[in-house]
Amino acid sequence: MRKRIFVAISLPEEIRRELLSYEKRWKNLHIKWTNFHNLHITLEFLGEVNRWELKKILQAVEKTALEIKPFDIKLDKITLGPDSTQAKMFWVMVCVEKNIIELKDLINKNLKFYDFSLQEEQEFKPHITLARARGNQLKGKQTNIVLPDMRFKLESIEVMHSQLHSGGAKYKVVESYKLSLREG
Repeated sequence: MRKRIFVAISLPEEIRRELLSYEKRWKNLHIKWTNFHNLHITLEFLGEVNRWELKKILQAVEKTALEIKPFDIKLDKITLGPDSTQAKMFWVMVCVEKNIIELKDLINKNLKFYDFSLQEEQEFKPHITLARARGNQLKGKQTNIVLPDMRFKLESIEVMHSQLHSGGAKYKVVESYKLSLREG
């Protein structure tokens, strides 16, 4: 049986709660807000995999967690995604700093080490999907809400299973790996 798998960063509950509080700003739009428990940052979408490929993924992510220390992730602003000309979503952009780039690169390196072939590389735009719109109702809209001092300590990375349903995707943690290197 094949599963849709991705590697992600789960968000602390207080960050999820604060992000979803912005829903009231756009209550006049008919958009679908992301379920509280589904808010995350995708590091790598791996697609449909079989159980042998999943085993390689789990090994690679575990190896990554052993090789990296906890670090802060700073959220930057709420924008339209994927870009203002094709806006279909509200995104929370993550500040692209050295640590998160190194984490993504290390995951990819370790996936290759365990002979998992990656799909075509796309530009890494770390973000959190807050809401999705149908049609072009976000066309011409603008948002650039800066999120001052919204940050959290990344202490684990997760391998997630995405199940598509008529009401939207449901995510389940397959395995969570604590970052192991000590700070300092």
